[in-house]
Amino acid sequence: MPRIILIDDEPNLRRTLARLLELEGHQVLTGGSFAEVEAHLHPGGFDVLVSDILMPEFDGVQILREVVDGRGCREPVVLITGQPSIESASEAVRHGAFDYIRKPVTKVKLIEVVARGLRHVELLRERDRARSKEMELLKNLAILGEEASLLTHEIRTPITSLRHALHAVADKLGIAERVVVEDLVKNIQRIERLLTHTLSFARPLELSTAALELADVARDAIAQVEAHPDRPAMQIDLRTGGPSALVDADPDLLAEVLVNLLRNACEACASKRARGERGTILLSVGGDSSHAWIDVRDDGPGVPATERDEIFRLFRSSKEGGTGIGLAFSRKIAESHRGTLELLDTPGPGACFRLKLPRYLPRPLIPDTRLKAP
Repeated sequence: MPRIILIDDEPNLRRTLARLLELEGHQVLTGGSFAEVEAHLHPGGFDVLVSDILMPEFDGVQILREVVDGRGCREPVVLITGQPSIESASEAVRHGAFDYIRKPVTKVKLIEVVARGLRHVELLRERDRARSKEMELLKNLAILGEEASLLTHEIRTPITSLRHALHAVADKLGIAERVVVEDLVKNIQRIERLLTHTLSFARPLELSTAALELADVARDAIAQVEAHPDRPAMQIDLRTGGPSALVDADPDLLAEVLVNLLRNACEACASKRARGERGTILLSVGGDSSHAWIDVRDDGPGVPATERDEIFRLFRSSKEGGTGIGLAFSRKIAESHRGTLELLDTPGPGACFRLKLPRYLPRPLIPDTRLKAP
């Protein structure tokens, strides 16, 4: 129940106004002076304060200054005046009044002003609650990020040692045994990569950016998926028509996004290989004045409508043996670059993912203003 505090030195008017507010479902605390209700005038102690301006000893403007400036209340203060003027209204607003009501006070005006005040204070409190939750979340993420860094180090150290030891063993084995060991090393590297990606969600990515041409990154990504088991049954084309698509990005992380999208496209078209058909993947580079993007489109079965909202969520995967990390981490990389990664709603079969990044803007040269010797 909203709590309204009403201050007026006229008992009859005070009782009438209080009754009108109570009939609206408000809890009303009244007082003939500031001293009678000041114990309740603190932040969070009330929802709206309605006070007469002309009162002996401590008038409405003094109450306004004390409540707003002295006690830091953000709750709305409504002043009642018998002689409104531009000067008095300006002074009231300058000192933090929410509104003022001219005497004689009507029921409609009183209820309307109080209702607006209640909406105003609820918006303020909702904002404060949202900020509080955000600060708590950021605090928890910071703690989690610190713990994740320690955990990553503790787990990766023995994995790295094991990987180096297996490399050393492989050098002393025959070809057949070496193939088995190298396969084991690849699996360990995959575990290491998944671990790094999973724990990195708890802390911001550290970017080492450079000016990159999206078409060049796409060519490197295509080369990196040559060893994919479904690659022989896939035709991968790159379309680079149009102006240069230069972006400011981390080359390793950007390549990881495109490689992940290409691997997903290859796996999506794997069913065609079983039927003796050849799948097709098309990478298209484009852009506008502020952004550059690359689309990765395949002609596989596409993404079911029931899964479109889930595919970017961590640990959500419809693929057999999938981890649900690749697309979630790829989107995080895009957002860390102030970009986006989304599944486009396009006609025809297959799926089309768009990686969109801000264009590279050369940093302006700072002129050398130092005096040069003649």
